[in-house]
Amino acid sequence: MPQADKHALPTHKPGSIEGSTMACNDATARRNALQNAFDYRGDVTLDLQDGSHLVGFVYLYNEPGDQVHLFVPQGKDSLPQTLPASRIARVRFTGEDTAFGKSWDDWTAKAEKERQKEADRLAKEAVARGEL
Repeated sequence: MPQADKHALPTHKPGSIEGSTMACNDATARRNALQNAFDYRGDVTLDLQDGSHLVGFVYLYNEPGDQVHLFVPQGKDSLPQTLPASRIARVRFTGEDTAFGKSWDDWTAKAEKERQKEADRLAKEAVARGEL
């Protein structure tokens, strides 16, 4: 299989919704799909009723106001965009779930390692300046 085709295949990690699709056939399904999109820690692709698509990171879902707020990548930047939830036909979880499988213990171990590395760097600089 050519490399380009491999990237088009959806990935699915057991226990994660990455790579899955949720239809928005009615208000309940739409609410569930958009709440999952809001809770998701990666980009989603919103398939709209008119056949167009919008890729981005959902940072706010306002159910009573029927609004979805997302950051849409534009080159190196991300631009905020708002659209009516009722325009969404399907939510695809296409981006990597960046926090899946990472626990608090993993995060604290990494933070402690980085803290120690910074402390060592500062100590070396202090020795070089003759302060230690």
